[in-house]
Amino acid sequence: MFIHELRDKLISVIKSTPIPDGIRSEKDLEMQFVIPVVLQALGHESDIHVYSHPWNDKTRCQPDCQTAREHGQIVTGCPRCWAESKKWASVVAFGTHHTFDLVARDASGKTLAVEMKFVAAKGGRMPNGEIQRLMGQCSLAKTKHDLVVGVCGYRGNLDPRWNSHTEEVRSWFERGGIFLIFRAVG
Repeated sequence: MFIHELRDKLISVIKSTPIPDGIRSEKDLEMQFVIPVVLQALGHESDIHVYSHPWNDKTRCQPDCQTAREHGQIVTGCPRCWAESKKWASVVAFGTHHTFDLVARDASGKTLAVEMKFVAAKGGRMPNGEIQRLMGQCSLAKTKHDLVVGVCGYRGNLDPRWNSHTEEVRSWFERGGIFLIFRAVG
């Protein structure tokens, strides 16, 4: 499998898989929904390695990360792999350092970054700052990664009046290799 095939499967699965009840934070969205969906999309493919935040999980690759990579058996969330991935997956620009929520790399070296946000829609609107932050982080990720998927889980209802340019924005990002997915949670 190549990284663009993972992206296509990932987008399809994120759009169609029910989001579990009990999502209350970005960490919940990542751990209970997005990471399992990425692993589901990946299947038994061993040519793509996925790296995610360990969230205080101490489970590590055995006997070490290099050997696990060579045999396609890395542990998603391994703290050592996560730290190592920052060397090739982070963007350092304008006096800032950006790490993305999940990154993947295929055997050819092509990469995918996934950035996630969990927000509350109030009064039929999304919070401007968090949506701008998601789009900015996706744009930063694209400077280094071949493909980027932005996932926004939101609580609440959206007023259609605030959607008149959504498809133009989505299309513009897709032309640049950034795919945005917004899903209602709960």
